Amino acid sequence: MFRAVRPARTVLAVAVLLGALAAWFGLVEAPLPTAVEQGRATIPLWRMLGMGAGVLPVLALHSQLADLELVATRRLRSMQRRYLVILSAGSAAIYLGSCAFVMHPSVVGIIARSWLAWFGLALIAGAILGWRLAWTLPSVVAIVLWYWGYSGDQRYQWWEFSARPHDDLPSLLLSIALLGAGLIAYTATPWRRRRWMFWRR
Repeated sequence: MFRAVRPARTVLAVAVLLGALAAWFGLVEAPLPTAVEQGRATIPLWRMLGMGAGVLPVLALHSQLADLELVATRRLRSMQRRYLVILSAGSAAIYLGSCAFVMHPSVVGIIARSWLAWFGLALIAGAILGWRLAWTLPSVVAIVLWYWGYSGDQRYQWWEFSARPHDDLPSLLLSIALLGAGLIAYTATPWRRRRWMFWRR
């Protein structure tokens, strides 16, 4: 019943599609407006597609029975965790594997790092607003990154995790922090929040 109301096959099919698009058109650059007054920034399409790949597994947690699942049992929560782990690992493997065929390993490293951050942001939005709206926070963050993250001459702010070099430590730490925040938000179910508040008294 749990899997019957969730689009696991559709999500994996979309992951294949995103991977194929990234492999074929990911290195194509599109112009974007930025806060920099002089010059014009371009963004490779793999950066946009990478956000979609990171958000996709979290969106799949939404089901047609979402209202009934508000009163979740431990068994349902356990199934949800397994579903999320398997789907996110599968989607990431498909997307990154497709990118690895045509892109330099350093670019694949950036994609993998940004996937962690997009996934964490989606978990935060989904835990707060509902799984159907997991795309909202990543979309807002993407606008901030792509508009204000570019500092000119192909240089990016330290917090622009989707564009900094693959070996950039601050971007890696930020991505891990966002993933950690997302996992904490996911585990902070209403009854856990009540339990945490009880122990703080």
